[in-house]
Amino acid sequence: MPFDVINQNEYILVKLQGECLGGESPNVGELLSKMVEETKLKFVIFQATECSAIGSSFLRDMTIGYKAIKALNGQTRFVGAKPSVNQSVVQNGLDRIFVPKMSLKGALVDFGLVKQKDFDVNVINPFLNATIKVLKIQCFIESKPGKPFMKKSTDPLLLGDVSGIIPIVSESFNGTLAISLSESIFCHIVKNMLGEECTAINEQNVDLVGELANMILGQAKVELGQLGYGIQMTIPSCVWGKDHKIKHFGGGMCVVMPFETEVGTFYSEVMTNNTVQEQKKVG
Repeated sequence: MPFDVINQNEYILVKLQGECLGGESPNVGELLSKMVEETKLKFVIFQATECSAIGSSFLRDMTIGYKAIKALNGQTRFVGAKPSVNQSVVQNGLDRIFVPKMSLKGALVDFGLVKQKDFDVNVINPFLNATIKVLKIQCFIESKPGKPFMKKSTDPLLLGDVSGIIPIVSESFNGTLAISLSESIFCHIVKNMLGEECTAINEQNVDLVGELANMILGQAKVELGQLGYGIQMTIPSCVWGKDHKIKHFGGGMCVVMPFETEVGTFYSEVMTNNTVQEQKKVG
């Protein structure tokens, strides 16, 4: 069977796998209807991350289950689908019924089962791991993470001479990732990555730090996806100079992650859109 129907206590999860073309017996709609009637659960998530194709017949079967959900004034979400699979839903006129979402957490936020501003401290680990991996593979630099800490208003605005900044956009939290480097570390990275001698930050090489932020977010995106966070890739920017400032997207908690290398210490920051009250949960 290319699907599993699972009772998750607060909602029903329908996991789609491979080619979902229809013709199964019993079909997805019949099994879903039965579980809805037995549990009276009115929220249903179709997780399509592992679905490679979906046919009109299978979509019609899904609408059978939707009728049972609608009878309870319930809702459905269609999560993590490939563009081609989402397009099939749209072409069959069912995107208003099976509302597309990037992530499981985004769907749970829609249902009110997870608060929009809940902050999972475990999201910091993917950024730590991604930074270490990118520095090692792309920059040929070994780095050792120090203990992350929450940035206070009394702390320096910036901890480096050049910074790459990239927005973090997801359905359950938004924010910013910034990586700040001293000029000496930046020049070492330029030499390692481009094979060019570098003695100073300038207009010709400064964009490299934005690309570093982009690579770190791209690497973290994989691990964050496994935690249920669907992250969109965005466009990085860079700022430089002794007195430059990072303009974070969000007004909540800012976690600073220090990293030690053989050529000095650099820092990465993750700002979320959490409230001040929620910051206290992390410290």
